[in-house]
Amino acid sequence: MLALFRKLRLKLLAESKFSRYLLYAIGEIFLVVIGILIALGINNWNEKRKEQTFELQLLYSFKDGLQKDLQDLEGNVRWHKRGLAASDTILLALENDIDYDLEKISRNFSDFMTPTFFRYSTSAFETLKSKGITTISNKELRDAIIGVYDSQYNFFLVNERYFVDELERGYAEVFPTRFESAYDYDLTQPDFPGSLKPLNFEALKTDKEMLYYIRSTRNRTKILLDWQYAQLKSRIVGLMSQIDSEIEHLETK
Repeated sequence: MLALFRKLRLKLLAESKFSRYLLYAIGEIFLVVIGILIALGINNWNEKRKEQTFELQLLYSFKDGLQKDLQDLEGNVRWHKRGLAASDTILLALENDIDYDLEKISRNFSDFMTPTFFRYSTSAFETLKSKGITTISNKELRDAIIGVYDSQYNFFLVNERYFVDELERGYAEVFPTRFESAYDYDLTQPDFPGSLKPLNFEALKTDKEMLYYIRSTRNRTKILLDWQYAQLKSRIVGLMSQIDSEIEHLETK
């Protein structure tokens, strides 16, 4: 097309038809401008597609990480429920003068005093921070991601640290004069059964400091389960649902 305009331009110049030459020159410029605009449009479209593809990859990465976080959280919940049940068994035996089996009660004490740590994936969130938070085009989803990773996770970890610190204080200050040894776990078994054997179980029935520690830690465990773990799980599940919706939206655009 441009070659044809050039031939016409030369012919018109040779014939001294300036007005017609000017018209064709304008047409030639117009075609060049249109070509540039089309090229820019295609380039912008390609860049937009690349950004959307990366956003989808990042959202899938978030989804995968959150699924793993949820699995770890649910595993910890099972451990804490076991610890809570163990504390109820211990208190029942101590407060009601019930017969007990030393091996079983030692296992109960170990279950009751076993700490857990929430391990969560940060790779997707770190990638988002390095690439820019606006990589996620949906503002509501951006706010939800920040709310979970920058706020909810940190809040939970602080409370989990308080809980674990109290267990460690118990091991260091309460248990040494009352139990044979701590951290006695059978690591060859799937659920790592432990034994925390009391030196004199009968004496614990009237040991006010020990009873106070067991009751208080039992209450802390229930708060951790019913409030902090429940709240964190709800936020993770909610965020996963938002991510699923956004993935579906982007894939159908």
